Amino acid sequence: MTVKEALYNILFGPDRSAAAQSPSASSSSTASAAFLSIPQKALSNLTSHSIHALRNLCAFTPKPGSEPCPNSVPAYRRAAVLLGLFAGRNGELYVILSKRSARLRSHGGDTAIPGGRFEPTDRDLEHTARREAYEETGLPIDPTKAVKLCELPPFLSANELVVTPFVVFLTDHTIQPHLNPQEVDSLFSLPLVSFLYHNPPRPLRRSLHLPPSPDPEALRHMPANEVSPISDWHTCRDIIWLGGNRIRRHTFWDERNPIRGLTSDILIRAAAIAYDEHPQFSLKSLGQPSQADLIKLAFDSPIAVKKFRVKPRMQFLKTPDAFSFTKSYESTNDDLEQPQDEKSDFQLAPPIQHGQTSAGIGGITKPKL
Repeated sequence: MTVKEALYNILFGPDRSAAAQSPSASSSSTASAAFLSIPQKALSNLTSHSIHALRNLCAFTPKPGSEPCPNSVPAYRRAAVLLGLFAGRNGELYVILSKRSARLRSHGGDTAIPGGRFEPTDRDLEHTARREAYEETGLPIDPTKAVKLCELPPFLSANELVVTPFVVFLTDHTIQPHLNPQEVDSLFSLPLVSFLYHNPPRPLRRSLHLPPSPDPEALRHMPANEVSPISDWHTCRDIIWLGGNRIRRHTFWDERNPIRGLTSDILIRAAAIAYDEHPQFSLKSLGQPSQADLIKLAFDSPIAVKKFRVKPRMQFLKTPDAFSFTKSYESTNDDLEQPQDEKSDFQLAPPIQHGQTSAGIGGITKPKL
């Protein structure tokens, strides 16, 4: 396929076999169109469950303490991303992701949500997100074609940028992507709900191009999990970060490119809000600071680094030998492969003492499809 093809075909392919919609979904889209400020036609292919997810995002209000980007963060350390949703196959919500160019110095080859740093000419962070997404991929700046649903509280990246995500719904499937080859190698998409699952159910596995059930041979080659059974879709591993805090990092193993780190954190948060569900896996380490607290550590504490560019200060823990809800085992195995841009920056942290708990939060509850 060429980049001149329509956005829907670039991201998902021409098969729209589930275009038929139930009467309940149709009536739901009619009632929701005005509430969401989205043309009814753009909602017509969505299930009622997906429309409800859009309403949840539109109604999202951050909890007290989850403030927007704090004033203590200088403009040159602010960034924003545009989390674009669209109506995918079977009426589910899909999210647009990009594979960063392997030539980039920072996070080259990684999966990302389109976006970038704040520029002095940007009106605000939403403008940053729209401008960067347009420059990288051709996604629309026009707010009538990319309708804002909500602004999520900011996240701290490995390079200690404060990243604010803006969630939008794309109303026009005829948008023409124009990839900037210096920044983006390709676009792809995944069901938003998939970021709530450790072991996706069979219908969702088909959408993720996974076999109907996990292949035992393939599982043998998957990295061990910190606190979850082995999976061919989701793994997690704890690291040591600012102030010696233990932080859980999540990876989703899509066949086109893994989704990890900050990108995973943002997608998990957006999916949890949209579907009003906890993830199926343990989201955080015991005592893990909130994103707001991590931002304070990075900018308002004795360990703050006042530079334009900050090298990652994370340390990987040794790979766990086996799954346990209550223990982390000192590994005798090889260490997990580190992301390409982190290999020279991350050191191995001392092993966690046996018996230290890491139950985390987020009960084992099954998200709805």
